Amino acid sequence: MTMGYENENETPRTKILTDINKECERQNIKHPNELNLQMRFITIMEEAGEVAEALQENDMDSVYRELIETAACCVRMAEQVLLQE
Repeated sequence: MTMGYENENETPRTKILTDINKECERQNIKHPNELNLQMRFITIMEEAGEVAEALQENDMDSVYRELIETAACCVRMAEQVLLQE
């Protein structure tokens, strides 16, 4: 996943949401076991910390990648919350 944005037929939001969906699928394959909600939240905070590190390094490719990973963690947690209701 790179930050490049070349597709003039695709809006930035479409690319972002597509990248989040791809990351959710990757995470589901890599970590198929369901975590409890507290562990999901800890994972989100860890990913957010990685965004902060990338920002400090002024590495925008890494910032984008870490934001996508954080968002995917949030989506997976939200899915779990909905399924528990």
